[in-house]
Amino acid sequence: MTKNLNNHQDGSVRSECPLLEDFEDLWQEAHQIWERHRLTPPFEGYVSGDYAALYQVLKKLHGQVWTFLEWGSGLGVLTIMASRMGFESYGIETEPVLIDHANDLAERHGSDAQFAHGSFIPEQFDISFSEEYAINRTVIDMPPAYDAIDMDLTDFDLVYGFPWPDEHDFFRAIIKRCGRPDALFLSYDARDEISLCRVNDL
Repeated sequence: MTKNLNNHQDGSVRSECPLLEDFEDLWQEAHQIWERHRLTPPFEGYVSGDYAALYQVLKKLHGQVWTFLEWGSGLGVLTIMASRMGFESYGIETEPVLIDHANDLAERHGSDAQFAHGSFIPEQFDISFSEEYAINRTVIDMPPAYDAIDMDLTDFDLVYGFPWPDEHDFFRAIIKRCGRPDALFLSYDARDEISLCRVNDL
């Protein structure tokens, strides 16, 4: 595959932003995987976001932010999209089966996205504060995955999370206490749709 390249702000090169329709095969493959496996335990909590709408957000941020992290990356679709769009992209996921599928999809779709097994909750986050929040499904008793990708949460310009309905405050608390103040936090909710803001504005 031939890539068109332009210059990164630090002098390196990055790929040009693909068109929305360039990702349709990726979405279709991911949907087929979900259809085949949706009744199995690893897929029990899997819910996909609105990829087309999230693409539009990433497109607007193209050339403005460089490092992307997805909390609970599932099949890795958004992380793969971000990678193909020129971001240095990582996904953290608690289900190893989903990571295997994500790695396969990344390879088939020409992405260098990296996925790590573990929790997206950094070690320095005091989990005892979790009692202050409604936590329905997020795994809180698994080691963090940041060492596996040799990155800290503060290394990311853009962090994406898709909280369970009552967990928005919990996600925001993590990024506020452990993220970089000038980073962007992107979240999705099937009811409230997409939210994008600076961490220091949360």
